[in-house]
Amino acid sequence: MPPRRARLRWRFVRALANRSFAHQLARLTLDGYLTETGWVRSVREGAVVAADGTPLPWTTYPFIEFIGPRLRPEWRVFEYGSGASTLYYAQRVHTVMAVEHDRPFAESLRPKLPANVTLLVREQGSTEYAEAVTALVPPPHLVIVDGRDRVRCVAAAHGRLAPDGVLVLDDTDRPEYAPAGAQLAAAGFRRLDFWGFSPGLAERRCTTIFYRPGNLLGI
Repeated sequence: MPPRRARLRWRFVRALANRSFAHQLARLTLDGYLTETGWVRSVREGAVVAADGTPLPWTTYPFIEFIGPRLRPEWRVFEYGSGASTLYYAQRVHTVMAVEHDRPFAESLRPKLPANVTLLVREQGSTEYAEAVTALVPPPHLVIVDGRDRVRCVAAAHGRLAPDGVLVLDDTDRPEYAPAGAQLAAAGFRRLDFWGFSPGLAERRCTTIFYRPGNLLGI
């Protein structure tokens, strides 16, 4: 075991000796926030799921809690990257189109998809991948950028939104995605950050909604 990991494990064992810490940790994982959100189940099953086993987007929980009640059955959604999130949005909106670079993964996902989902497969890093959003006509109300080559995808997608549409970029805590935020700011978009845990991950991450005045979320 690497020395750092061994030290962290020892610190955790020592922390458990504190009765108050152990009690609060038990509540957190047995009947508290981590159980209520599905985080514990996601870890145990190696899946991106809610507490009841239904699929969730692999974004931060604060974003999921915000967007879920605001989704509308008439919306068109485009996703860069596919998976549990595709199933989540398909249950709540009119149309979902997703582009995926990993063909074997896409073919394993395809039989699970309902009729209102179109799954495209395009080569990673290609112009066809970044420009896949143009295939959704009329243009999307919501674009989710959570796949490959995200800066290029943001550049291709933000001009393809419906007039009141919004764009979501996941992992905006990563420095390499800062140019995407700068692009959107220059194009007149404002941002709303949602920091927190994500299904199955212990790191604090950020999912961001980029929006303009008069958007369909009313923000």
